[in-house]
Amino acid sequence: MAKANEQAGDLGPILAELRGAGIETSGGIALALNERGIPTARGGEWSPMQGSRVVSKLEAQAG
Repeated sequence: MAKANEQAGDLGPILAELRGAGIETSGGIALALNERGIPTARGGEWSPMQGSRVVSKLEAQAG
């Protein structure tokens, strides 16, 4: 869990960039992260659910 939270923080700038480019859906975020070759905290590929969770973690960290 700590590794996932740390990765969520690391992905903050990338997710902001994706959102700035109009990518808002969980599936779109997952696809973009996979296309960039960014692995999940466990080293796998992103699914829409994981995309949603990382966005939620960042929003919770922001406050």
